[in-house]
Amino acid sequence: DTIAENAKGRDGGPSPSATYVPPTPKELKAATETLIKTALAPLATNPDLRNLLKRIAKAAEQTIDVISRDELLFSGAGQKTLEAGAQLATSFREYIEQNKAEITALQLLYSRPYKQRLTETMLKELEKKLREQHAGWTEDNLWNAFAAANPDKVKGRSQAGRFADLVALVRFALEQQPVLKPFAESVQERFNEWLMDKAKAGANFTSDQVAWLHLIRDHIATSLSIEPDDFDYAPFSQRGGLGKAHQLFGPQLPTLLEELNAALVELK
Repeated sequence: DTIAENAKGRDGGPSPSATYVPPTPKELKAATETLIKTALAPLATNPDLRNLLKRIAKAAEQTIDVISRDELLFSGAGQKTLEAGAQLATSFREYIEQNKAEITALQLLYSRPYKQRLTETMLKELEKKLREQHAGWTEDNLWNAFAAANPDKVKGRSQAGRFADLVALVRFALEQQPVLKPFAESVQERFNEWLMDKAKAGANFTSDQVAWLHLIRDHIATSLSIEPDDFDYAPFSQRGGLGKAHQLFGPQLPTLLEELNAALVELK
């Protein structure tokens, strides 16, 4: 339809009763070639995009044999799978070591005063740089690679879409944590410890406050930190937003958020 629209026909003659003449095959071919050139223009002028597409294709490429019949000889990870996983994990670790002084997120994960907090924006920038360097360096692929290379040191699995697991992957690669486990799981453990410390200090939270603290915990687990502006968005906005948070926690809210940011992410 698009080709036909671009290769418009013409009137059969000057009279009002003249019939419409559809485009000829030659005109359709010319319109097709024009559309193809237009569609390919971004590739023709952007070598970085072309190289990125090549890396993505290479990472996803696989050969499927639909002729031969296989016989099961062994159940488990094959030697080539283990070697590929180890190679991916090694290349990732080497890249981090070589670039930890240039990329802000890596600087903070490697060595930082907490005043320079790791933000969601910084981590997404790191994620983008990793994809540009190696299309196969996704959170899921890296997690599987470390699990294949060090099965006794990997607990659980990274959840799809949890880019915050990059924190755990980088810190494990830098040997700053002995076990690789989902970032959300670590946040949950630290949150429970924080609640117990608060209880020992004599702090008592109401059921409504605890429900909001759980929401704050879950937000930090996916976005690394929480700020007052975040209360303007779901799920907080559906429960009264920033006004409700102030009502529940009073003037202690800013201090509470700062404390949770430090305690749950714990990049010290």
